[in-house]
Amino acid sequence: MIIQDITLRNFRNYREMTLLPHEGVNLFFGANGSGKTNLLEAIHYCALGKSHRITGDQSAVRMGEQFGVCEITVMTGGVRRKITIRLVPNDLNKKTILIDGKRIQRFSDMMGCLQCVIFSPEDLGLIKEGPSLRRRYLDMMISQVNRGYFIALQQYRSGLEQRNALLRNLRVNGGTGKNLLPDFEQAMAGPAAAIVAGRSKIVELLSDLGAETYRNISGLDREEFRVSYHSSLREAENPEEAFLAQMAESREDDIRTGVTSVGPHRDDLNLSLNKKNMKVFASQGQIRTAALSLKLAQMKVLRQVGGETPVLLLDDVMSELDKNRRRRLVSEISDYQTFITCTDESDLELDGDYRVYRVSAEDGTADIEETNAGESIPLAEPAEPDFS
Repeated sequence: MIIQDITLRNFRNYREMTLLPHEGVNLFFGANGSGKTNLLEAIHYCALGKSHRITGDQSAVRMGEQFGVCEITVMTGGVRRKITIRLVPNDLNKKTILIDGKRIQRFSDMMGCLQCVIFSPEDLGLIKEGPSLRRRYLDMMISQVNRGYFIALQQYRSGLEQRNALLRNLRVNGGTGKNLLPDFEQAMAGPAAAIVAGRSKIVELLSDLGAETYRNISGLDREEFRVSYHSSLREAENPEEAFLAQMAESREDDIRTGVTSVGPHRDDLNLSLNKKNMKVFASQGQIRTAALSLKLAQMKVLRQVGGETPVLLLDDVMSELDKNRRRRLVSEISDYQTFITCTDESDLELDGDYRVYRVSAEDGTADIEETNAGESIPLAEPAEPDFS
């Protein structure tokens, strides 16, 4: 899977830009706030239909403009695909996604067209924060290679929202409606079982690959990194029946609290180093190495399961790694098309084929120039996005 070109128009602080990236490593350096991360965000939009750092789309459009566009041409499985995202800042529901010029109706239709994995400073929360970030990590990984999982996830979330709404109403108002709870639970049972099965399968792969990647980056055989999946349904012979039994058992407590207390939305990943909980015992260096290992292991899992090599996005990773870990990281990413941001070109010593770009911003507008021994090389002329 290779990105052949990226076109941005009125996206964040880019007015108009077309980039023809290298098939290997692409390094973007420049001052903080110049627009480096915005480029990675545009790639993420074209892969998953949303930003990796904001929940809404309005702020992704350049201030004062009526719309913003990010468009990517990707070669995958020998087929060239064009993905276009069109955003309108003043309309919460006005996001148009086109695949090969045709508007899609469901997010599931774009899953897998462009697979990417992003690591940013916020991803340290995978180790340090609560289980919701780890569930999101799993869900985004699996959804890119399993459309059925993505659909099951949507169905489960829809049922969960409806059940919680009814629980809140029963808590406040009491009265009728309690007899509707089993219907919601029955609709959630099949998707819940599919989610647990999908997560269990992926985590089995992730555990071994994560441990191997951690050793490769750290260079320390004495540190054993492990990933395991915690779910109340994982060991059940019949997950659907087990789910319905847990729902029935917790029903009265759920009415009192107004929230669903059991199910896949409560699952977690257990992360340990030498059999100790990383959240409690790990150093900052170990936490960073573990989070990065999870992302690189994700790349390997996606390639193994989906048969395609995803695109890797590394946002401001190098400054916090020592020289040896940087060198080992470069060795780990040698097989991937990679987009790396940093504040200083010297943060990364690259071997083999790569390109280096300087990102700057004048009067709030980002500009990218390819550099070669200090010389500027013109980028491609901006292409006109096709919205037909």
